[in-house]
Amino acid sequence: MKKAFWIWFGSLVWFSELGAGEAFERKPNVILILLDDLGYHDLGIQGSEDVKSPNIDKLARDGVRFTSGYAPHHFCGPSRSGLFSGIFPFRIGATFNAPKDYWDKTVGLPLDLEILPQTMKKAGYKTYCVGKWHLGHTAGHHPKNRGFDGFFGFLGGTWNYTLSEMYDEDLGDTDYIFRGFRRVPNISYATDDFTDAAMSYISKSRDAEAPFFLYLSYNAPHFPYTAKSSDIDPTIPEDRRQHVGMITAVDRGVQRVRDHLEQLGLTEETLIIFTNDNGGHKDGAINQPLSNFKGSYREGGLRVPWFLTWPGVIEKGQTFKKLATHLDIYPTLQNLAQVPLGDRNPALVGADLMPFIKKVGEDIPSGNPHSFIIFGGPNDEGISRGMLRENRWKLAVTRDGENPPKLYDLQNDVGERTNVADLYPIKTARMLNDWREWNKDNIPPNHGKERVPNPLRLELTVVDNKLITDPGSPITFQASGFSIESETVDYYWETFTPVRIDAANFRNVWTKDVISTARRASSITITYPYPGDYIVRANIETQRWVLWKDVQIRVGSE
Repeated sequence: MKKAFWIWFGSLVWFSELGAGEAFERKPNVILILLDDLGYHDLGIQGSEDVKSPNIDKLARDGVRFTSGYAPHHFCGPSRSGLFSGIFPFRIGATFNAPKDYWDKTVGLPLDLEILPQTMKKAGYKTYCVGKWHLGHTAGHHPKNRGFDGFFGFLGGTWNYTLSEMYDEDLGDTDYIFRGFRRVPNISYATDDFTDAAMSYISKSRDAEAPFFLYLSYNAPHFPYTAKSSDIDPTIPEDRRQHVGMITAVDRGVQRVRDHLEQLGLTEETLIIFTNDNGGHKDGAINQPLSNFKGSYREGGLRVPWFLTWPGVIEKGQTFKKLATHLDIYPTLQNLAQVPLGDRNPALVGADLMPFIKKVGEDIPSGNPHSFIIFGGPNDEGISRGMLRENRWKLAVTRDGENPPKLYDLQNDVGERTNVADLYPIKTARMLNDWREWNKDNIPPNHGKERVPNPLRLELTVVDNKLITDPGSPITFQASGFSIESETVDYYWETFTPVRIDAANFRNVWTKDVISTARRASSITITYPYPGDYIVRANIETQRWVLWKDVQIRVGSE
């Protein structure tokens, strides 16, 4: 049984199916490979002459290649928010990249949304996140608190490929590579290490006899441009050399993952999705024949390489020319995971793509997942930008209300060189009206481009300055916190050994056998049964903000 809904935006009708989709005998394993700032032209299969990507090219030839596939936004964080929520980014206030912020719970993918890994986990999948996250830094936003069983990667938007930690001079603190909640002391080369982690998680899931969902989020070829010397081709122009070398490392990783699946007998049980988060960056990438780059609603900012393969199920060698977006990935996987109808995420706006893709031994399906695609919304100044594509026609809205819209015929002008709005004034006016009707349901940004100062204030004292105590002897701590915005603050306490401080930053931690008075008051008395060094953490929070302070004590003799 399928449930369908239609939403009208002016003369447009958005259609989506929320039902069970096509029936398959088994739930496939799923590997979602997402690259970062890859150019549309930056693979051999996409026409590149200087990028040698035989393994990614084979992945594309072994399944279906999308030629009108779009990311939901033209840069990283909002694009990933759309992918993981299945909702238009500006519907949920995901306007900007999430700045690094451990204190503001609104910074990142909204915590009240069910997201893709949570849905897959409900369906019985083992879920793993490897690589770049960039959907929030607070405890609630950590991948392991958003539906993933395992995590190896970094939380922010960029990483130096050879370092396990990076000092942020602007914010005065340090970023880390994490395995789960713990910092990783050393890495070799991030792209290779992410491949290693992915293969390890695949093996672990096989041993658990459960299907797996692996999100392999390579940060390559995103800045800083750092290729391995062995991956650099000196015949390539210098301004492309590092960029191309980084893609070479990803290509090697794709082959290693596919070889690993073959060795484990999982090839025909695994669906692989390979795509990119947005258009290629102007420094290094090539987006031909598309115009412009990352950061633009032109085709070069939104249209991305996208391949899907499932040997034995999906007919190889397909080219899918119909409209599709990353918002379709969530509903497609929800159906393939056979999530019971009552447990399905009702907020998804995309379509299940599987009914439109040719299967082995079947006829080419008819119909289209979308008659149009639409993106955009307001910035922090209230000025809206965006695009609407209907078949061959694309409307570009640049600073709505200030600049006139532009109309392009993508069938004859995929490079968007000739604005034909004056030749088709009625079509242009109608499409602009439809886009504006749709834009009415978008909301202002949840957060700004930079982090906001924390309004919470907190002092922590040890009564009688008793920093050394004995096992069985109680010790009392007093916290005093408030918000300069006059909000009521709630208290809670944690205590743990110093080696667990990373975990304590992302979840509540309390050392076993340690007893105390109430843990949600402004003061607490704690009794430690065993000697050792311990950290006591006082936390205060409001609906939006959190703040903590630590003090270290010693239990035992001086």
